[in-house]
Amino acid sequence: MAISKKYAGLPDLDIAPEVYETPDLADDVSTVQTGTVRTISPVPSDHDSGAPGLDRQPVDQEGARRRFGASRVDARGVDFSDAIGGSHRSYRTRSSRRRMVKNDKGEDEIVYMSDSEDETLGRKLARLKRETEEVRLQLQKLEQEKDSESEFKDSVEQQQQQQERHLEQEEIIDRDGVEELSRVLDGLSVKAGLKGLGTTEEDFISKLDSNARQQQRQQTKDGTSQWTAAHEPSPHDTPSLAAVAAFSDRLTALEAALGVASTRAESPRTASILPTLDRLSSQIATLFGALNPPTSNTTASAPHTTPLLDSVSSKLKTLTNESKALEQSRKSALEALEKLHNTRMNQLVSANLHINTRPRRGLSNSSGPQGNAIGLSGYPPSLSNNINNDPSASNTNQQLMDLHRPDDESLQITSRVFLEEQAVKVTALYQLLPSIQNLQPLLPVVLERLRALSVIHAGAADAKNGLDEVERKQAEMQAEIKQWREAVEVVEKGILELEESMKGNAKVVGDMVGSLEGRIGSLGSRR
Repeated sequence: MAISKKYAGLPDLDIAPEVYETPDLADDVSTVQTGTVRTISPVPSDHDSGAPGLDRQPVDQEGARRRFGASRVDARGVDFSDAIGGSHRSYRTRSSRRRMVKNDKGEDEIVYMSDSEDETLGRKLARLKRETEEVRLQLQKLEQEKDSESEFKDSVEQQQQQQERHLEQEEIIDRDGVEELSRVLDGLSVKAGLKGLGTTEEDFISKLDSNARQQQRQQTKDGTSQWTAAHEPSPHDTPSLAAVAAFSDRLTALEAALGVASTRAESPRTASILPTLDRLSSQIATLFGALNPPTSNTTASAPHTTPLLDSVSSKLKTLTNESKALEQSRKSALEALEKLHNTRMNQLVSANLHINTRPRRGLSNSSGPQGNAIGLSGYPPSLSNNINNDPSASNTNQQLMDLHRPDDESLQITSRVFLEEQAVKVTALYQLLPSIQNLQPLLPVVLERLRALSVIHAGAADAKNGLDEVERKQAEMQAEIKQWREAVEVVEKGILELEESMKGNAKVVGDMVGSLEGRIGSLGSRR
């Protein structure tokens, strides 16, 4: 060992080199100790009087038993090393309750009570839940260890697949048992928590729910035995299905504990999704069969089409049919419009003819004194007879009638204006049609919102009427209180007046009594 010059002159320093030598190992020689090395002491420790600092008193076994007898230590999987994470794997202790009893000799004796004795229902449930959680954690730990070991599996170990399958099945059975136990404990805790708050109806509904669950599980077990090989779930899907079922049961228990479960009479239950899916699938199959009818004369199979193409083709066909129907309705609307136009034009022509052939004011074509004097169209009877008998006069009369009729140009202008007005209205309707069709999916939602708003408005109206009634009653009460206050003020004023009058009377009486006492005193002094 090299020593610096600073410490070279110090006494009692060993400057010799440190040599650590071990003998050569032989094949037949073992370095493992075969026994415990004991130090031979010349004097026994019991008779060693040279160490007064040591306590030689024997251990109090009864005191130690009283102190540690009630504790149970679970040291399985405990890490006693100085690692940082060692505290997470420390041992657990459990203490039992003690009780003093009299034995046969009449002496006091301590008896340790187990956890099963005198244990309440809540403590039992808590203990069972804690133990179930510990079992679940142990199963998860075993699964993690198994996964870590399976990563380093060699090809030679492939012969043990059958044995591993059996182990997996046993673990799945254990896991199912743990989950079933946890569901039972959750149900018991919910029943224990809600026993004081639940009604007879809720108890009956909970019993019905439990019976329905049992029937559903029985039907599921019976149905799984009848499934084909194509519908059988793989072993990897079974844990996920069990986890989903456990989650559903836990969610139901949580809803029941919170009081938001949908098992009350006023909240109707939602229908199951499976019948809806079956009904939709049957409808889709029917539509597909209607759109693609099988042909008997073709032996080759039709090319396979995807559901997306089928849906697109069905939508296209639907749109084509709708467009054809729309075009047909448009044509029928135009024909009806043309018929209406012709009818109105005929009515207009007949009205004009009626106006032109009507006799003038003050003239009449009827029989009578004036009718005999004046003929048709305001002419005298002799002149009208000459006009009817003369061909030239009849032509003149026809020309006069044609002058009063509307010409073709005016009729065309009127019809054109009418058609333009009707065409503008129809065009506006067809322009609004796409927006109406786009808003059609929103119509049920809007109607539902309007119904809800109507209900809300009805409730608001009732609330307003109630508030008005309350305000009216408050106004009446305020008026009554005001009247009572006025009456109380009047009574207080009367009381004050009476007090003042009583004070005046007392003063007068006091003066009278004083004068009377003075007189009596004067009389006594005279005697």
